[in-house]
Amino acid sequence: MLLVTVLCYAMATALIVHLLVPLTRKEHARLGLWKNVGVMMLVSLITAAAHLIQIALWALALLTCGEIATFERAIYCSAQNYTALGYGDVILSERWRLLGPLEAINGLLLFGLSTAAMFAVMSRLTANRLNLHPHHHDEAAVNREAGGSGSLRSRTRSDS
Repeated sequence: MLLVTVLCYAMATALIVHLLVPLTRKEHARLGLWKNVGVMMLVSLITAAAHLIQIALWALALLTCGEIATFERAIYCSAQNYTALGYGDVILSERWRLLGPLEAINGLLLFGLSTAAMFAVMSRLTANRLNLHPHHHDEAAVNREAGGSGSLRSRTRSDS
């Protein structure tokens, strides 16, 4: 199950990269605030869907091994384990009780990857906005605007 869920999450990450790399290129950075909000919403929705799929896969595992009788109860148990919420009102038998902690490890790992993906996208969007900001200047441009020559060395030569 760990391999299957990590593979599924890798596919979701590949989808995020495929959809968002073109949208986060510098030439598209001028599209503004709402484009950035849309990009972050898309990343959030894809990662949330990926997590729900992981929970459903774990629920199917609980059904398949005969540990839980209904899909609704299996989803409920799986969601508790995956999120490390752990109400404790659904307890697995001694034979299958290690599935809970394994699913919790899996969920925490994939939540960490989701956080990293969102941070990477947000960093890219932020860097694009800062690099294209109309008030962003390098030191030489500031000196030229102020009537300076752009460097201390060239000012010293021209003064002598």
